[in-house]
Amino acid sequence: MNTLISNEFNDLEKQWVCVQQQKKTSLKIEKDKQRAQMMLSMYASVTNIVPNLDDQSKISGYIVEKDKKSVEKFEYDNLKIPTLDVCNDIWNKISS
Repeated sequence: MNTLISNEFNDLEKQWVCVQQQKKTSLKIEKDKQRAQMMLSMYASVTNIVPNLDDQSKISGYIVEKDKKSVEKFEYDNLKIPTLDVCNDIWNKISS
């Protein structure tokens, strides 16, 4: 009888440890997510570029110019245009 109770106690303790590890992992994921959002916000504030991260098959987003009250969408197919050309083109749009 004591062995049965001891086994159940051990199982419950293992489950508790597992739940605590999951909680810790979940909190870390949430913290990482908040940090990424803050970095994206800072990036958008400095460059006036708000990237669209929903579609990984292309480079797209918006150039937001608060002073001119304008929003310009951009979109490049990842496979067809070299990355350096995309960067140069976006910087040219920002500076004009």
